[in-house]
Amino acid sequence: MKKFKLRDLMVFIVLSATVAIAYQLPYLRYTFYDQMMAALQLNNTQMGVMATAISLTSTICYPIGGVLANKFSLRNLIIITLAAFAVLTVWYAFSTNYIALLIIHVLYGFFGIATLWSAYLTGIRNLADESSQSKMFGSSEATRGIVQTIFGFIFLGIMGAVSAPTLGFKYVLLTGAALTAVFLILAIIFLPRTDSKKEIASEAVTDVQVKTFTFSDVIKNKGVWITIMIVMCAYMIWSLGNGYLTTYTVQVLGISMSLASTLGIVRSYIIVFLAGFLGGFVLDRFTYKGKAFLIMFIVAIALLLGVMLSSAVVPLCIAITLILAFMANVMKSTYWSIMGQAGIPVAMTPLATGVVSFIAFIPEFVVPPICGMWIDQAVAAGDPAVGFYKIFIMLIVFAVVGVFFSIVLSRSTKKLKMAAAAVEAGVVEA
Repeated sequence: MKKFKLRDLMVFIVLSATVAIAYQLPYLRYTFYDQMMAALQLNNTQMGVMATAISLTSTICYPIGGVLANKFSLRNLIIITLAAFAVLTVWYAFSTNYIALLIIHVLYGFFGIATLWSAYLTGIRNLADESSQSKMFGSSEATRGIVQTIFGFIFLGIMGAVSAPTLGFKYVLLTGAALTAVFLILAIIFLPRTDSKKEIASEAVTDVQVKTFTFSDVIKNKGVWITIMIVMCAYMIWSLGNGYLTTYTVQVLGISMSLASTLGIVRSYIIVFLAGFLGGFVLDRFTYKGKAFLIMFIVAIALLLGVMLSSAVVPLCIAITLILAFMANVMKSTYWSIMGQAGIPVAMTPLATGVVSFIAFIPEFVVPPICGMWIDQAVAAGDPAVGFYKIFIMLIVFAVVGVFFSIVLSRSTKKLKMAAAAVEAGVVEA
């Protein structure tokens, strides 16, 4: 197991916090939607267009991020990201011009993905050897949750202390910019000046690890496609589960909105924290991560069926939704840890994560409008449960596909280990 030094810990914290910032400051509408709309003098349609601007930019930038992470050092990319977010957030705090706000969100999308995402994944992967990948990625996800929780309560306190939403939202943004600047300073101090690719080359023991890869190599790599499918299926279960379970408990189970929001907080903060740390530790105990994901997808299928069949027993159904949220967060926290067992070399990580992210997250744009249409049609017909059941059935289909590719992953890992053992035996005989 790779020895974890104090500097590695600081690198881990800076990387995790940077991603936490990148996925919180541009998405404050999730927490302060009404205050944000009042402060920026926007209507609901304009708010939706801003959300689309950052989402579309982010998707386009996944492959770009892979190229940049492959060419530039981790230190430079993270420093650029944090500096850009600090400047953009200050600009955001003092702007109400709609065009300027759109530009800010497009730039948020660019710097949040192009200069950060693949660099972050590569940096986290390089902090641990193959035996600790799930623990490392899970702990990073949990740390991101901790940072966002702390920031969230700080922002909530600021918003509550200021009577006018316009001033409150501005102070929240300025505080966010200041906190970003703190991590920028930490990045300058602790991130290594040496290029991570040189370190990989110096520590490599095989020619495959030091090879320069191209997009063609990535596309031809079977492990990349296995990773794409597992990430896609697990992410959709997490995304739609988190997105619709809260409103399901209100519209179908009939609980109050305040109780549903409380359950939403549990899913968004407490469960994320537990799933990241516990899930990572447990997954690293599996010799074959494909077997772990096979179990999790099967359990997800059982839980989704449980939600559908237990709606008449509200406490039981709520308990099942929380367990489902936990399972979905374990999968999301650890799915990047399968890259090694899928056969993606460490040196291919920057380009591979760009390609995987670009393709695996495409359903996030296609599926939500369909789900919304199903719910609206069901509500119009007088039975909202039907719309939600269609969503759950679709998630079961994703889980079934996940089961198949989990089996493929396990078989692929076995073949790779056999091939590695054969090579090692040949070297010994020589």
